[in-house]
Amino acid sequence: MNTGGNLFLIVSALLTRVKVEDHTPISTSINYRRVLTRVKRAVMELELDVTGPRIREEKGPTHRNGRAISRKMKRRRLVDKKGRVHLNYVNVPDRGKLYYLSDQFTTLIEARWRYVILIFSLVFIVSWLVFGSIWWGIYSYRLKYSNITCIEKVHSWTSAFLFSLETQTTIGYGGRQITPDCPEGVICLLIQCIIGLLISSTMLGLIFAKLSRPHRRRTTILFSRHAVIGPRDGKLFLMFRIADLRKKQLIESHIRVYFIRRHKTLEGEEIGCFRQPLPFTYDNDNDDDEKVFLFAPVVLLHEINEDSPFFDYSADDLLFADFEIVVLLEGIVEPTGMTMQARTSYVGEEIHWGHLFVDIMSYKDTSIGDGHFSVDISRFHETFKVHLPRGSAREFYKARRDRNGRANEQENSQQQEMEENIDLTDASHSGISLVPNGDVGKQAAVTKL
Repeated sequence: MNTGGNLFLIVSALLTRVKVEDHTPISTSINYRRVLTRVKRAVMELELDVTGPRIREEKGPTHRNGRAISRKMKRRRLVDKKGRVHLNYVNVPDRGKLYYLSDQFTTLIEARWRYVILIFSLVFIVSWLVFGSIWWGIYSYRLKYSNITCIEKVHSWTSAFLFSLETQTTIGYGGRQITPDCPEGVICLLIQCIIGLLISSTMLGLIFAKLSRPHRRRTTILFSRHAVIGPRDGKLFLMFRIADLRKKQLIESHIRVYFIRRHKTLEGEEIGCFRQPLPFTYDNDNDDDEKVFLFAPVVLLHEINEDSPFFDYSADDLLFADFEIVVLLEGIVEPTGMTMQARTSYVGEEIHWGHLFVDIMSYKDTSIGDGHFSVDISRFHETFKVHLPRGSAREFYKARRDRNGRANEQENSQQQEMEENIDLTDASHSGISLVPNGDVGKQAAVTKL
């Protein structure tokens, strides 16, 4: 059926539908704008049915600034750039909800400030209300049955509540006070003082523990936004940069790096979070003891050799491979003596192939003093492009061995030619002429004559 016939049928059906629905003449009841909108929508659907679904072409990776760029893909991250771990435990039994209540102090330390202030405010208010009611009960009972005044200047529940507040907070305005005629009042006074002291000391300890937590110390630890893969001294390295912005550096700081991916064993077992430690060093340090001194920004190096999981990854493979590099930096904060941990991670599209980090340290000589070194943090994340083939590290080392082999063969041939030239020169200087083997006898006879 052609497009014109389909369009005519669609318009007729729409007009008939409107006429049937309205039960009035078409000229007076049709909303022409609505009908036109329906006709356009029907024509668009008809064109889609005739031409078939449009296939979206996905562009392959293109090269820009030395790295491959692909379409935006939603990466699954275990640890984000701010160090937060995206992990939720589901289907926990009902008893698991009580795990947080069994460790109240840790739960309150990890809670937000607004919840902590709200909880302690409620605790204080409830304790004042409870003891205010008890004081009012003691006062009313003694006054009714024994005609004894246990508390001076208390005549209502409100005044008993104020007495409870003054007792627990040790305000003591001097008007209301307990008399020694009621032993139950003395006992209640002791209990309220002890409970108020416990609440105040718990709140003070909790506030001190929350303020002294070193988790905010990680905000002054700076990781580079991207990691790079580039050559250094003839070897291929995975590199990222780290710096401590405070002048008092961490004590006993050490770093650990994990390569996380899904893994399937030979027996068919699937491991969703398979962690493989990556050895990292810095500069010319080959100890692999994970310790790092952050008095200045440092570039950490992972050599891509046969033991590295990146040995068979090319530049394009990094963009589509499903893995994550998790970096953990731990150290002791000197003022508090507590251990802190800073975290970050890198996925495949955050690794720049064929790049190196720019140098951000410089020496500034001043007329006063001996000068100082300066670190330009504004260029901390900058990299520059270097020549590096886009193949894997295996291909890189193979091509280098081939080049070295050809260079060695060429050098050996040149050395052999030089030795032959030296032999010819020595023979000419000694008066001995080299002749072919067939002419040796003739040459000997001529020499004898």
